[in-house]
Amino acid sequence: MLKWLRGLVQSTTSRRITAKIDVAQTTNQNSKHWANADGLSSRAALSPEVRRIVRLRSRYEAENNSWYAGILRTAVNHIVGGPGPRLQVLTSDVMLNRRIEKAWQDWCRRVDFVDTLRVAVEAYWRDGECYMMRAEKPRQYPISLDVRLFEADQIAAPWDSAVWKDDYQDDGIRFDRETNELMVYVYDHHPGGNVWSSNLSGQWYPAKSVVAHLFRAERPGQVHGIPRATPSLQTLPIMRRQELATLLTAETAANFGMYLKTNGVTPAALPSGADFATMEMARNMVTMLPEGWDIGQVDPKQPGPQYEMFQRQALMSFCRCTNMPYTLAAGTGKDANFSSFKGDMRNVWEPEVKVEQNRIDVMILGPVFNWFLESAVFYSGLLSGAPPIDQIAYSFQWPPLPELDVMESAQAAELRLKTGQSTMSFEYSRRGDEWEPAAIRGAADLGMTVDEYKRRIADSLIPVATPETTTGPTESVVTNNTTAVADTAMNGAQVTSIVEIISQVGQKMIPVATAKALIRSAFPAINPANIEEMLAPFASLTPSVPGVSADMPTGEYTELSQRAFKNNQKRIIQTLNQVKSGEMSQVMAEQTLASIGLTADRIFALIQDALDGQVDDPELQQVTR
Repeated sequence: MLKWLRGLVQSTTSRRITAKIDVAQTTNQNSKHWANADGLSSRAALSPEVRRIVRLRSRYEAENNSWYAGILRTAVNHIVGGPGPRLQVLTSDVMLNRRIEKAWQDWCRRVDFVDTLRVAVEAYWRDGECYMMRAEKPRQYPISLDVRLFEADQIAAPWDSAVWKDDYQDDGIRFDRETNELMVYVYDHHPGGNVWSSNLSGQWYPAKSVVAHLFRAERPGQVHGIPRATPSLQTLPIMRRQELATLLTAETAANFGMYLKTNGVTPAALPSGADFATMEMARNMVTMLPEGWDIGQVDPKQPGPQYEMFQRQALMSFCRCTNMPYTLAAGTGKDANFSSFKGDMRNVWEPEVKVEQNRIDVMILGPVFNWFLESAVFYSGLLSGAPPIDQIAYSFQWPPLPELDVMESAQAAELRLKTGQSTMSFEYSRRGDEWEPAAIRGAADLGMTVDEYKRRIADSLIPVATPETTTGPTESVVTNNTTAVADTAMNGAQVTSIVEIISQVGQKMIPVATAKALIRSAFPAINPANIEEMLAPFASLTPSVPGVSADMPTGEYTELSQRAFKNNQKRIIQTLNQVKSGEMSQVMAEQTLASIGLTADRIFALIQDALDGQVDDPELQQVTR
């Protein structure tokens, strides 16, 4: 038995670990730096006293440091936004959804819930956590719900908690083994209040159903939050001290108008301290100094070039822990270009804002909306036909961040819609709006029905392909009798253009097939059946080609009039230039040139001519001269 144990010990001691990590070594150089590193748990490390000190210092800086105050307000404005989150009920009953959304909107306006939410978010960022409690305001019947905010100071352990030790209680929060909040102890008055009553009285309230707790957990088992700027909070006093030191140095230099100094090695003894007295000086005076004396002036060297650099670097260090870009935290873009600012906003700040909005959605808006539905039971007819409260599907649409490039955002949204990667409902939700009410407002502004408004937008995003028609014995015509009159109605100039084309057919200047192609390409909204009907009387006409004069263009368009020829040539040149610059694809260019009436071989030759970088076709040069 002893031999076995001795062998086990020897085999264990013989396999010593020789690997090392530099940061794990303690030396004379780093011993002081790592002296405060500990192995405390999240609850032990964030003890009530530690959180209280950090919280008080964070508030002090927020009240006395303009950088910190501006960062907090910018964060609140971007996270909550102006109108605040918008409720969207997602049940199958559209009318029920509208009733609940309207009632929620009215309630938020009555209790000023959006502004309350802004205060809660600012307290959460500054203090590390904030509490919202369900309250009642009977005069607001039938929905008497109201909410109250509490600072973290008012949520603490009862005064007798030291007697009754509870391992599942941490400074006013009672939780289960999985750290799910069960009860919250709320003092009746703020410990720092100026009321003439006891500050020790309080009560336990159920979590979630009565008290909502907003905080950010950074370690497992953490049940309380700390200010967001805790890692760099000590940077703010340094910035203020450097600013005051720079100001005092400049003031000291400015207080001395000038001074007298002697060039002698041993200046004469001064009879009294009165010789150091100040005196008034007249403007533009001329004076003489005794021998050995000179006049001088203090050289003001503050603020020096290092002042702004230090302030900028300190602010960058401070705002990094908040994930707010320096340009946004500083409130100016003079040190950054637009491209870098857009990258910081999209890659750093926008994800941070979305994460914070999701946290507020879960920790605050979810419980508050449940309180609202429980109060809405007394609202006659509001929840008629609704499923159980816990089965009502909903979401909150947050206001978007300010648009950095409106045109780029609009083009991106249009591309997503045209390629089927998005929907109108999703694009409007990205903007914090809803598609159906927006469509109703848009249709009303333009004086049309909602269905017509939606169809117009759908046609602009995904145009309906014009059916092809063929002439001869096998000709087939597709007619759409449901097309609205407004889609095919033309103005006077358009009617004149069509009449001119038809007159050219009647004068045997262009064939019927060419006229059809011209009308289809210039007026795609016209029903193909109407085009056939307009040109039916000329189907048997054969165009007569007079002799080609020296002044007329030669080539494929000798059958056209001079005006028609130039118009088509200009359109061809424009199409080829777009192909050359990459604005139009070859497939689209082939369809455009085919609609004009060019043959396939001619189209291929022109596109190849444009792809080499320059259009050299002699017929096209006649128009460009």
